[in-house]
Amino acid sequence: MAAIYLKELKGYFHSMTGYVYLSFFTVAIAIYYVYYCVINAMTNFATYVLGNVTIIFLIAIPILTMRLVSEEKKQRTDQLLFTAPVRTWEIVVGKYLAALTLFLISLLVIGLFPIFTSMFGTVNWPMTLTGFLGTFLLGAGLIAIGLLISCTTEHQMIAAVLSFALFLLMFMMPYITEMFPSNGIFTMILLLIAAILLAWMFYAETKDRIITAISGIVPIVAIIVAYIVKSDLFDNGLANIISWLSLMDRFNNFMNGILNASSVVYYCSFVVVSLFIGTQILEHRRWK
Repeated sequence: MAAIYLKELKGYFHSMTGYVYLSFFTVAIAIYYVYYCVINAMTNFATYVLGNVTIIFLIAIPILTMRLVSEEKKQRTDQLLFTAPVRTWEIVVGKYLAALTLFLISLLVIGLFPIFTSMFGTVNWPMTLTGFLGTFLLGAGLIAIGLLISCTTEHQMIAAVLSFALFLLMFMMPYITEMFPSNGIFTMILLLIAAILLAWMFYAETKDRIITAISGIVPIVAIIVAYIVKSDLFDNGLANIISWLSLMDRFNNFMNGILNASSVVYYCSFVVVSLFIGTQILEHRRWK
């Protein structure tokens, strides 16, 4: 895994990807910093600067993750990885850690900004450090999703566009849910559709009918039984589900200086699940 990690990390700087990402991320953050902290003399770096980082992530994270696996597929170098004495999860984790390291480097660079601000004003360091932790956790989650998407295609641009579209949908989801009915039957139907789609996606990757049937039937039966037994759980359920799954709600808490252990566990769990799914996709391709 260490060899894959070092190879991927060096690969960022042997191509333009690493330099483009670092330049774009640093310059974009610097624009917010100059406008809020320099021109308007605001010292709340977390709220006014890091709070706007989600807009930057829409472009920066796809740049960071689009080549991780898709490039290996396109150049057929993934066959060399699959025949190497290394397990599939080590391939995925090694690539993930390389992208995460570059992301961490970019955070360390912009970490100089509040230090400069402290020379001329008072900086709320607990709130700022909490904001950086939230930014790191959100970025780590999005990188895991970008890597997962990169596992599904051999074209870098397709991986980048899909990542951008999914991130945009995730950021807009709390506003989109306000457009839908809040009654329980509507929530149940959406959950059933989601369960069917997930089962279909699983079959498309594994071609295993028995496991696909189990993964589809079990959640469908559970949803129907839950609705029959206690239908009021589904009232306004879509908004509650989105709120519970939302990466953004937890991120906003960090920006407000709220350090919640459950949010940290949620982000870490989100990363683990995304990497696990990516590993299963590559494992299937390995044996295929």
